[in-house]
Amino acid sequence: MADIHELMVAMDLRGDLSETELAELRWHLGLGSRPEHIIEETIVVNEVLDLLPDDQEPVQDEVGNWVVKEFPQPAWDDGSPYAASKIPGAGCSVLVRTNDHDDERWALTCRWEIHPDGHAGVAELIDWLATRLHKNESFFGYQRWYENAEPELLSIRDGKVVTRRDGALAPPFWDEPDMD
Repeated sequence: MADIHELMVAMDLRGDLSETELAELRWHLGLGSRPEHIIEETIVVNEVLDLLPDDQEPVQDEVGNWVVKEFPQPAWDDGSPYAASKIPGAGCSVLVRTNDHDDERWALTCRWEIHPDGHAGVAELIDWLATRLHKNESFFGYQRWYENAEPELLSIRDGKVVTRRDGALAPPFWDEPDMD
């Protein structure tokens, strides 16, 4: 059984995003390479040494912890259009600059298949995007577990993305508490 969710978002972002912000956004969307300011992280792996893949060699740091160094991963690896595997149609990321009547903005549309392993990256990216909306009403989105026929609409409330479920506001799938 697959754990895939469909996520579709369309939004307008402020036109004054810095080059650093745009580089990081393009990287997260799979539309550009990793920016230089995103550096390796040191991750302590004392408790999971036996779970590391063979190609990941831990080393001991100056205090004796076993650590690995790796770069953070983008929220989405490849923004190129692709044939979706569990949802009908295609997945993609598109970012376009526009200047309508002296009102600069970035138009962003993404449609992705998200596995639970990607929830943290998506949560961070969506929260970041929600703080950079061009106008409060410049957001549309929906989420759907791939086997559900009906999507749940997403909206922004108090700077956070929420959905309406059973008549009440609820967190999107990436912010739901684990049921383990």
